[in-house]
Amino acid sequence: MSIDDIKLTELIKDTIYCFISPDIQVLGIDNIPVGAGSQAVGLSRHKINWKMTAENAIDATDPTGTTTTISLEVPGIYLYSKQATFIERSALSRLYSQAANVPYSLSNYPLNEGRSLLVIQDVDVDTDYAKLDIAPIQDREMLALAYIHRANMGCREDLPWLPMVDEAYIAEMINEQWRYSWNIAKDNPAFERTFGQDVISGIEEAADGIDEEMSAVINDASTHTMIHNDLNPGNVLVHNNENVYFIDWEEARYGSLFMDIPMRCGSLQQASAYRTYLGNFGCDIPEPRYAELFSIASRYLGLRFMCWNLGVWEHNEQAKADLLKYMKMVTQPLFSS
Repeated sequence: MSIDDIKLTELIKDTIYCFISPDIQVLGIDNIPVGAGSQAVGLSRHKINWKMTAENAIDATDPTGTTTTISLEVPGIYLYSKQATFIERSALSRLYSQAANVPYSLSNYPLNEGRSLLVIQDVDVDTDYAKLDIAPIQDREMLALAYIHRANMGCREDLPWLPMVDEAYIAEMINEQWRYSWNIAKDNPAFERTFGQDVISGIEEAADGIDEEMSAVINDASTHTMIHNDLNPGNVLVHNNENVYFIDWEEARYGSLFMDIPMRCGSLQQASAYRTYLGNFGCDIPEPRYAELFSIASRYLGLRFMCWNLGVWEHNEQAKADLLKYMKMVTQPLFSS
């Protein structure tokens, strides 16, 4: 066993003892292949073989008088490990301490400013996504996201390790990343035939003015908080068929909450539910201002998140569907007339 394997094994054990039970004896760890497509560095999944210590077992006697010693039951244990950035490790630790909907996690070098090993809860191992009751789960998601945002408002001095969202960040996303992907896509004659010149022109018009528009969002200090900044569907999981958990905080920033919420609100009902919950937590944003900043941020996020889809939409139906969704976020954001 290599030194890295020994360190991983010890950190997995420490995670179990810390967050599940100190009375679990780890018998072995099986590594499970992780599906293709993950961009996490060094991501691995682990199944833990375990038993309770003798002190935590009980004797059961059947009708024949035979006594058998059995262990007290705990759920099956599955964990992930990855090489996580200091930002992600710090964000998860802070949010978990606030009882936010994030996985528990443990690092062996929490203060290391580079990447280091992190063991993380597998939050949706017991979730059956085919049988979810979607409406209440979406409502609980809005509640959970509003709680995270409200709990970290006005905390800039406590979060110096979080980069700020500023004009330079927005400009880089649009002028370097989006325009590069967009221009390549436009060179394909099938792009205009599929999506239409009116939509293409509308998106380009929005992109030309988005830097100036976004100044209203990023400079609204009253909405500044810790933001996830990458709330694509793969980073929003359902735990035990009921509660939404937010994972992969590597892109976290300090900035306006409007940089998060349009990605998770597919309807006016969801957007209004989020605003209501935020108000219940003591942050009431007037509806006209909420609608204005939401729409601006929606246009920006639609541009930002369509970049990958622009390169693969012809050969991937899901990517094409997502591209259409992001285009609509730009041209027809919620609250638009």
